[in-house]
Amino acid sequence: MFYIGVDIAKKNHEASIIDSDGKLVSESFSFSNSIRGLEKFQKFISSFSIDSNNCIIGMEATGHYWLSLYSFLIDLGFSCVVINPIQSDAFRKMYIRQTKN
Repeated sequence: MFYIGVDIAKKNHEASIIDSDGKLVSESFSFSNSIRGLEKFQKFISSFSIDSNNCIIGMEATGHYWLSLYSFLIDLGFSCVVINPIQSDAFRKMYIRQTKN
């Protein structure tokens, strides 16, 4: 099983892939928020033998910029998890170690 996290942005998204052991599969991959970029992303993940049967893709619901990627992946049969940015920010802050002075 593979897990793909996508950092959503207006123009370009950034994706990272880990395997079921939590090991990084490749360096992060940047692709544009366009049909050409989405096809490039699909080709990239396919190069690791990743398909809709062996991965889960997570992304933040950042504005409306996530919708095209989400729709593209759902149409291909991928399992997608959309995370509320307020919840992910709270989770991130919970795990940041505060320095004592």
